[in-house]
Amino acid sequence: MGILDNAPGPSPWYLRSGSPAVPGFEWRGISQSSRAAGAIVLAGRKGTFLILDFHNYVVLLDPDTLLIWHQHGEIDSGPTAPVMLRVFRLSELRPLQGDLETLCASMRHAGAPLASSGSPLFEFPIPTTVASRRFQLVFPEQLRRLSELLILCHSSGVEESPPPDRSNLAILVARPREETYQLYPQDWFNSAKLDYGYQSVTRVARDPRTGRIHGEGFRIEPFVLDKTLRHARWKWPGILSS
Repeated sequence: MGILDNAPGPSPWYLRSGSPAVPGFEWRGISQSSRAAGAIVLAGRKGTFLILDFHNYVVLLDPDTLLIWHQHGEIDSGPTAPVMLRVFRLSELRPLQGDLETLCASMRHAGAPLASSGSPLFEFPIPTTVASRRFQLVFPEQLRRLSELLILCHSSGVEESPPPDRSNLAILVARPREETYQLYPQDWFNSAKLDYGYQSVTRVARDPRTGRIHGEGFRIEPFVLDKTLRHARWKWPGILSS
C-alpha cells in the first residue's frame, strides 16, 4: 500500500473512489446540474445523510464517527479563515428531507460547506493567521487519541494577499494528543510561480518508516518534504505531462 493511499483528499474528487469507506453507506454524486455540480453525498439504505460541497476532507475515526474539516476560501485581503473541524455521529443523523438539488442550492446560498439533518458533535476552529510558531491548544475529547493530523490550508501568516504568481499554502501539523499545532509554510510551492488556479496540492501523509511527509496534487508531480517541512527534497519538476 502506498503512503498516500489512505490520506484524505478534497471532495468531491477523492471521495468518488469510495474512500473513506463508511460501513453501511456510500459516496455518490448528485447530478451535473448547475445547482448541484460537484456536490457529493453520503447515502445509506434509508436515504441521504450528508451533502458535501467542494474542498471538504473526511476521516473515519471509527465506524460511527466522521471527522470533516474545511477552510473557507481566500478573501482579497485580511486574515485567512480558520480550519473548521466537525465531528458527526452517524447513528444520530437522520435522512435529509427534500429534493437534493434544492438542498444543495440552499447550502451554497448560505455559504455553508456541507448540509446535514443534525448538528455535529462539535465545531472546532484552528487559527491559520500565524505561521512558523508552535501553539498549545486543547482539542475536543473525541480527537485526543489522535497523534497527528496533517491539514493543508492557506495562511495569512505566510502572506496576507499573495499576488497571482505566489501562494500562501501551509501544512498545519496538529497533534491532539500533545495539545499542540503549528503551521509550516510551503516555500517550495508558494514561490514556484505556478498557475495557482490550475495547480494545487491536494493531500499529504507521513511515512511512518522515515518520518518524511509525502504529497501529491492536481497537475503537479508527487513530492517529499525535507526535515524543515518547508522545502521539497528535489527541484520543482514542473507540470505533469498528462
